[in-house]
Amino acid sequence: DACRLINVVFRRKDLPFVSIIIPSRDHPELIKNLLSSIYQRTTGVDFEIIIVDNGSNETNKNKIEELKNEYKFQYFYEPQPFNFAKMCNFGAGRATGNYLLFLNDDIEIRSKNWLTCLLEKSMLSYVGAVGAKLYYPESKVIQHAGITNLRLGPVHKLQFKEDIRSYYFDRNKVSMNVLAVTGACLMVSKDIFFDVNGFNEEFEVAFNDVDLCFRLYEAGYQNVIRNDIHLWHYESFSRGQDEDK
Repeated sequence: DACRLINVVFRRKDLPFVSIIIPSRDHPELIKNLLSSIYQRTTGVDFEIIIVDNGSNETNKNKIEELKNEYKFQYFYEPQPFNFAKMCNFGAGRATGNYLLFLNDDIEIRSKNWLTCLLEKSMLSYVGAVGAKLYYPESKVIQHAGITNLRLGPVHKLQFKEDIRSYYFDRNKVSMNVLAVTGACLMVSKDIFFDVNGFNEEFEVAFNDVDLCFRLYEAGYQNVIRNDIHLWHYESFSRGQDEDK
């Protein structure tokens, strides 16, 4: 019989506090969808939500502030040129949690145990960044199952594959070490994050997540993808397209 990979799951009652950091601008409808999915599908973990807005127009700013009537979050509004890394670092500097979770505003939570699963790996002493498998919305088409570094550069593992069969002995189904995970959903210990100096703000749009994971790996940590949970990612609403120099 072919060798099969299995998930080993450890459930702990004393899970630490998590700070969820969401960079966003002019997307109140995406923020509402994300917040709704977080509060509907998160149990067993205490968390705070920090939204970092780099300059929504007045109408959208008011819409985001109105969401506070329905959802609990901190809202930091500072108009400035888009810099994903800087926005994430800003949010991390105001976080009170022991663990940081960076989420794009165009994510939708789909697995009820998602935050617990991310924490279980993040709490291991040798783990750096932890990510989740991402699907294109309303599908089972993989957008992200970890990142690998090819000669042409970093790419998403198994991108565009239908997640209805096993690839490479269930590597699309189980937790495994990878070189990097996407910043669209990336959890890391706050202490470790600041030990490696956070996101490099010279990478304003793309590859800041890959650079962070490379530095975590070089510091001796393993980065992990949890392919046993999945989220939807509408992709590139937060930062725009990055297919240029």
